[in-house]
Amino acid sequence: MEGLLFWTDWEEGAPRLERCTMAGEDRTTIKYVGSDGGWPNGITLDYVLKRVYWIDARSDSIHTIDYNGLNHHLVIKDQEVLSHPFSITLFDNYVYWTDWRTNSVIRANKWNGTDVTVIQRTQSQPFGIQILHSSRQPNDRNNNPCATNNGGCSHLCLLSVNQTYQCACPHVMRLDTDKKRCVQNEEILLFVMSTEIRGVDLQQPNH
Repeated sequence: MEGLLFWTDWEEGAPRLERCTMAGEDRTTIKYVGSDGGWPNGITLDYVLKRVYWIDARSDSIHTIDYNGLNHHLVIKDQEVLSHPFSITLFDNYVYWTDWRTNSVIRANKWNGTDVTVIQRTQSQPFGIQILHSSRQPNDRNNNPCATNNGGCSHLCLLSVNQTYQCACPHVMRLDTDKKRCVQNEEILLFVMSTEIRGVDLQQPNH
């Protein structure tokens, strides 16, 4: 269990893949993708080989790098069924993706893009795609510090790297001095909007 969170960012001029710990620490860019497209729509992980796969809707291509952003490899490009890809997932030796222009769900070999197969045609544009299988839901309780007694945290137990963790609290609560237990924060600013009431922790206004 790596304790890492990965995502894509379409920022104009700097489209990229980023990562941080699941506790929100150590944010870093692992790959700028401007030279490889610029619209990184979907992202998925190969938990076994510790690689990131992403799909780019500007260059109509699928790429992969390792968790540290190294060993970049172009999987597939210039395919009729890869004409406006949206979402991607992975299972065994295949990547699966949805395509808006062909209204299809397609798969191909995750290393060289061969064995391209249309799994399903759809009547409208398909959006997200996921594989439901135990291998896509790692549950290594022996290496998960939050698995036993929620790590001793009263509310949120957030994984980090090297089998470490941090306790965290819901909105307008704060950690007590033991860094385990959440307590009510008595200094809260409330303000009303047209459809909601919001609260701001004055001691941690950005949380």
